[in-house]
Amino acid sequence: CLFAFKLEVFTADIWAVGTPELGSVMNQVRNMMLVTVWVFIGIEGASVYSGRAQRRSDVGKATVVGFLGVLALLVLVNVL
Repeated sequence: CLFAFKLEVFTADIWAVGTPELGSVMNQVRNMMLVTVWVFIGIEGASVYSGRAQRRSDVGKATVVGFLGVLALLVLVNVL
């Protein structure tokens, strides 16, 4: 994302005045929030298997690492 990011493309029509088919900023945010809900359901589903962990501390670490990984991936994909 760092190397492919082009500011002029990102800010060309952010408010969708010239290209209404892209939707307004609020519409884009709403759509991203809907995707976010489905992405984070995967983390909740992973908690079902937490009972099989050897140590209780592994569950907390895995949850935080998984959450941050999914969040970073979601942000990178949405920005790109």
